[in-house]
Amino acid sequence: MGGSRRTGVRQTDEVERLTEQVQALTARLETLESVQRPAGNGNGNGHGNSPQSRREVLKLAGAAAAGAAGSLLLNAMPAAATNGQAVLLGNATTNDAGTTTDIFPTTATSPAPLFQATGQGVTTTTTVPPTASTSAPTIQSIPLIGAIGAGGTLPTVGSVTDYPGFAPIQGVGGVATVAGAVVSEGVNGWGRGSRGIGVTGESDVGYGVVGASGGIDLAAYGHGRLLQLPLLNSALTSPPAGPPNYAPNDFEQVRDANGVLYISLPAGQWIPVQPGGVNQSLFGAATNKLLALKNSDGATFVDMMPDTAFGLSGGPDLVMSITPLFDCYAFISGNASLYTDTAGFNQDIGIYINPSSGPQGIVAWAESGGTSVDSPNAAYVQVLWPMTRGTTYDVRLRWKANHAGGGTIRSGAGPFPLSAGLTSVSPTRLTALLIVNP
Repeated sequence: MGGSRRTGVRQTDEVERLTEQVQALTARLETLESVQRPAGNGNGNGHGNSPQSRREVLKLAGAAAAGAAGSLLLNAMPAAATNGQAVLLGNATTNDAGTTTDIFPTTATSPAPLFQATGQGVTTTTTVPPTASTSAPTIQSIPLIGAIGAGGTLPTVGSVTDYPGFAPIQGVGGVATVAGAVVSEGVNGWGRGSRGIGVTGESDVGYGVVGASGGIDLAAYGHGRLLQLPLLNSALTSPPAGPPNYAPNDFEQVRDANGVLYISLPAGQWIPVQPGGVNQSLFGAATNKLLALKNSDGATFVDMMPDTAFGLSGGPDLVMSITPLFDCYAFISGNASLYTDTAGFNQDIGIYINPSSGPQGIVAWAESGGTSVDSPNAAYVQVLWPMTRGTTYDVRLRWKANHAGGGTIRSGAGPFPLSAGLTSVSPTRLTALLIVNP
C-alpha cells in the first residue's frame, strides 16, 4: 500500500506538470503563428535567398503536448540515475552491456533535444519545440543531442530562441573569462600529429564545411596557413591544367594540378589568378654601360657588349634565364638609344629566345632610323611569346648593323663629346612580363 500511495502522488504531480506544459506550449504556438515565415532557398550559385530557418518554421507544439499526454497514459518516466549511481548500458529490450545503448523517442513523442547537457548557470528547463518537416517524419527531434556551455543561452534566431542549426548534434558556447579575455566556443575538435584533423565535414555534392557569422565566417587561427588541394583531372579541361570543365558557383575558387589558382566571376566565368613578383612573373636586365659593335656583317645578330674602345669590359648584361612556374605568354620588350660613328649605317635590335624556331633564335626585331653621326635615336622592340611551365628559356637582346661595310654602332646616349672612361649613359633594357595562359 505504501508503494501504491507513492505512485499515486507521483502521477498527480505529473498531471499538474503536464497541464502546465500544455498551457505553455499553447501560448508559444499562438506566438509562432503570428511570425511571417521566409520563403525560398539558395540555388547553389551564390545568389539564392537566405536558407529558410527551421527556427522560423512553425513548431508543432500541439504534437509535443500530445506526446506529453501519451507519456502520462503509458506511465513513462524519464530515464535517470540516482546521484552517485551509473546509467546502465544496453538497449531497452535486453539491457545487455554488449549491445549499443540506443536512446530514442517513442512514436508518440518528439522531445527536442532528446539528450542535453548544460553547464553551470544555465536554466535546466532550456529546451526547444520539435521541428515541423514536410517530409516524414513530419515532427522531428532536432537536435538529438544538445549542449549549452556554462553561463550560455540559446541564440535568438529570427523571432524565436533556439539551437542554431539542423544538425543532430549541436553545441552552444557558454561565456568564460580566461586570462582577461572573454571566450565562447560552440564546438571544439583536436587531432594529434601531422595527420591529425580537429574537425571534418563531408558531403556528397553539397558543402563540406560552412561558416557563418556577423563578423568573420572562416578563420585560420593557428599559423594562418590554408591548404587547398587541386581538382581531379576529370574536373579539368586540359589535365593537369585548368580551367575546370564545369560551370562554377559565383565567387568559387579552385586550383589545378599545376598549382594555378582560378576564381569565378558572376555569370559562370573562370579566370586564372595572375602571380606576381620579381623573378616570378617579372624579369628584367639592364645596363648603363656604353655598348658598341664594330664591323658588323649586317646579317648576324650578336650579343650587345661594352665598348672596349673606351676602356669598358665585361660580358653581355642584357641576358635573362626564365623558367616559368606556370604556362604563360611572355611579353618581352627591349629598348635602346642607338647611333653610329659612320654616316650611312642604321642599327637593328632583336629579341633572341632559345628554345625557339626563329632564324638565329631571333623572334622579333626593329630598325632604328637615322644615319647621322653620333645622333642617338630611340629604338624599341617587343614580342609576345608562349612559354611552357618548367622549361628554361635563354632570353637576350642582340643587335647588328643594317648592312656590312665597316664603322661602329653604339647604344647609350650621354654627354658629348665621348671621353675615355664614360660608364654612365642612358640605359639599354630588356624586360619580360609573364602572363598566365592555362
